[in-house]
Amino acid sequence: MYLGRLTYLKGKKMLVTGASGFVGSCLALELAKYNEVHGLARFRDESVRRLLEDAGVKVISKDVSRDRFDDVPTDYDYVFSELAMLRNCDAYPKEAFLLNTRFVGELVEHCKEADGIVLASTGAVYRPSTNEWNEEDPLYPLGMYALTKLCGEVLGSYVSEKLSVPTCILRYFYPYGPSGAGGILARWVDMVKDGVAIPLNRAMVTRYNPHYISDCVELTTKATRLCTVPPAVINVGGVENKSKTELLDLISEASGLDYRIEESEKEELAWVGDVSAMLKSLGEPKVKLKQGVKSVVEKRFFKH
Repeated sequence: MYLGRLTYLKGKKMLVTGASGFVGSCLALELAKYNEVHGLARFRDESVRRLLEDAGVKVISKDVSRDRFDDVPTDYDYVFSELAMLRNCDAYPKEAFLLNTRFVGELVEHCKEADGIVLASTGAVYRPSTNEWNEEDPLYPLGMYALTKLCGEVLGSYVSEKLSVPTCILRYFYPYGPSGAGGILARWVDMVKDGVAIPLNRAMVTRYNPHYISDCVELTTKATRLCTVPPAVINVGGVENKSKTELLDLISEASGLDYRIEESEKEELAWVGDVSAMLKSLGEPKVKLKQGVKSVVEKRFFKH
């Protein structure tokens, strides 16, 4: 997998929470090339743990909803909060609030001496729509995941201002890539590979602006430059706005196989972010959507 060389951060001590996840693991691996990186997660997948340890990441194995956090070092230069409960939030709301909200506040308080803390959030805090939402638009989280992530933003911002901790909040729009869970595009690639029909509600046109994992890592790392009090809030996503069928067409073109559609009446939710502020402050993503989809297909479709 291609990842950009993040040479502008060297010799720092960093903490990445959620280091076993898709974005967190890629971020920890890249940062560890030039820095001392500690990666915190539950590490249920031993292969991810070994991968990080082999790259020099110091693994901190914790379930932050239950385990004590006060034995984690406090002398980090930068902290990246990528830990999140993504699934089953509606079924287990208490755990969702512990992980997506309370832990964010605890993390900012614990690492209050850091030069900067980057908090990963989600574009799902906006209303589902084909409109491009900017950072000043009204928020309308649907579902427990989006609600708890927005509450994490609020609590993280409060602690940041109360303790004067420079912080930046990133609202991600569909990171994707060939490794691990890989995001929504990787799931669709796997469904095409396995011949599984993809649900589509033709009465609803959903649009997305996904961004490739190497761009997500680079933009997230650059966000350390934007950490302020009160926290800056930035949408992070791709510059190409595509419908679901247009994205499936790209997968079909790269794989050489047609995709199967299952007609559905189920409501489909999607979000598109206005990334004007990102382009101005962090720069433009390097990987074009067609190139990124091809990379995912080659890794997940043809390689075993």
